[in-house]
Amino acid sequence: MKSYRLREKLHENLLQHLLLSRDVAEGSHADFLSPDFERDSHDPYLLPDMDKAVDRILRAKKDNEHVAVWSDYDCDGIPGGVMLASFLRTLDIRVTHYIPHRHKEGYGLNIEGIEELAAAEVKLIITVDLGTTEVEQIAHATTLGIDTVVTDHHLVPTLEHLPKAFALLNPKRPDSKYPFDGLCGAGVAWKLVQAILAKERPAGFGEGQEKWMLDLVGIATLSDMVPLVGENRMLARNGLVVMRRGRRAGIAALLKLLRISPNTLTEDDVTFMVSPRINAASRMDSPAVAASLLATTDPEEAKALAAQLNRINDERKGLVAATVREVNKRIEGQDLTLSPLIVMGNPNWRPGILGLVANNLMEAHGKTVFLWGRERGSIIRGSCRAAAGVNIVELMAGARDIFGHFGGHAASGGFSVAEEDVHNLPARLNEAYGTAAVSDAVSEVLLDRELDLAEVGHAHRDLQKLAPFGVGNIKPLFIFPKVSIGAVRTFGKTQNHLGLSLSRNGTRTEGIAFFSTPDSFNKKIVQGETVDVIGHVEADWRGGPRIRVVDIL
Repeated sequence: MKSYRLREKLHENLLQHLLLSRDVAEGSHADFLSPDFERDSHDPYLLPDMDKAVDRILRAKKDNEHVAVWSDYDCDGIPGGVMLASFLRTLDIRVTHYIPHRHKEGYGLNIEGIEELAAAEVKLIITVDLGTTEVEQIAHATTLGIDTVVTDHHLVPTLEHLPKAFALLNPKRPDSKYPFDGLCGAGVAWKLVQAILAKERPAGFGEGQEKWMLDLVGIATLSDMVPLVGENRMLARNGLVVMRRGRRAGIAALLKLLRISPNTLTEDDVTFMVSPRINAASRMDSPAVAASLLATTDPEEAKALAAQLNRINDERKGLVAATVREVNKRIEGQDLTLSPLIVMGNPNWRPGILGLVANNLMEAHGKTVFLWGRERGSIIRGSCRAAAGVNIVELMAGARDIFGHFGGHAASGGFSVAEEDVHNLPARLNEAYGTAAVSDAVSEVLLDRELDLAEVGHAHRDLQKLAPFGVGNIKPLFIFPKVSIGAVRTFGKTQNHLGLSLSRNGTRTEGIAFFSTPDSFNKKIVQGETVDVIGHVEADWRGGPRIRVVDIL
C-alpha cells in the first residue's frame, strides 16, 4: 500500500506554491513561466571543441566530401539525426544518415558500419547521442581516413580516456564551460547547428528559420528523461509550439492517425503516443521507417509511413504481450516466495522488447526482473527492472564477473552475458542480492496540494503555464477530498481503461485511469461511495480539464 504525505503550503496562490516547491527562486518565476529562445540559449562555443567541429564541417562542404550522420536508434538519436542531416543538406553537403540496426549491430559505433561508410568514401562521421566512450571504433575510423565529430550527452570518463575524435562535443566534459549539462543528444546536435549558423548561414535560410527544427529537438528532449529546466524547458516548450503548427508532414500525419489534435498537443501526447512509436521502429528492426517519417516533406508518403509505423507499434505491443504470457506461464509452477528475483531467458526472445516485458512483470509481481534473449549470433543481451528498494546497477555490480557489460539507472538497466555463462546468471544474481543493500521501506509519495473539485478549472489554467512536465519539473499531484463516485465505465479496444464521473457539492468532473480496473487502487472503486481521490489535473481530448486518477483512498 502506498503512503502519501501532503506538502507544506508555501504560498496561498497555487501557481506560486508550485513554483516554490520546485525550488524555482521567487525572483525567477517570470523567466521560468515564459521561456525565451534568445535568453535561454547559451553560447554554443562554450562547448569544448566547437570551433574545431564547425571548421571541419565547413571544410567538408568546401571540399565536397561525403559526410555521415551516425545517430542512435532511439527517440533521442533518430529525431536528432534527422534534424542534423537535413540541416547539413541545406549547406549543400552530401549526407548519409546512418542508424545502426539494434539487433545486428547494437548500440553505438561499430567496426562493420564504419568500414561500410569508408567503402562509400565517407570522410567525416558526425555522431548524435553516442560516441563519448567509443575509443576503439573512432581510432579505427581514423586509420581508414575518416574524421569523427562526436555530439553526445552521456557520462564522460576521465579526459585521459576520451576517444581521440577530431572534436568531441559533450556538456558533461569536465573541461566544459557550458553552463547547462542537461541537454539530450539531439540538444547537443542542435548546439552544433547554432554554432555553424553563427559562422555561415545557407543562402535562402532566413534569420530564425532554424527554429522550425525545434519540433525534432523537442520530441527528443521530452522523450529522453532529461531535466525540463533551463535551456531544456525552452527547447521542449518551443518544440511543442512548432509541432502544434503542423508544418512537418510526418508528425502531422501521425497525429492525425492517432486522433490527437495538434492545437491541444501536450508533452503526454508526445511521450505516451509519439515516442513509443518512434522507439518501436528499432525494437522491431525498422529504424529507417521512423527516420523517413520525420524527414519526409511529402504528405502522401507521410501518411503511408505513419500507418506503417503504427502497424510496427501494434506488432511490438503484440510481441510484448506474447512474451509476458510466456514468462507468466513459465513461472506458474514456481514458488515465487523462494527468490526476490525473476531471472529467465529464451534465445528466441527479442532483446529490444525485453525492457518493456520486464517492467510489466515487475509491476505485476513486485519483484526485480532480469530477462535475456539472443542477439547477433552468440551474444546474450538482456534488460532488467528493479522492484522498490533495489538499485539495479548496484545489484549487477555485485555480480559483475558474470557480465560482459552492464549499466543503466537505479530502476532499470541492460546487460550482456557470454552464452556459456548464462545458465549461472540466476544463482549469481541471487547471491549478489543477498549481500546488496535492499530497502524494505514503503515509498512515501508527496502530494502538492489539497484541491476541491470546484478548483480544477482554475488549477488547469495555472498548470498550463507550468508545463511541460517531466524530470526536474514533475507533474503536480493533488488530493481531492470527499468526492462522490458516480458512473463507472470501461473503454478502449480491450476495455482496459476506466472513466469515472466525480462530483462534490454540485461540481462534476471527469476522472480517467488508464490500464486500470476498479480493484487497481488502495480502495476498490464502488459507485455511490465517497472517497478521497489522488490524481493529476490534465487536459481531455477537447482541451478542457479532467483528473487523471492515480489512487483512491
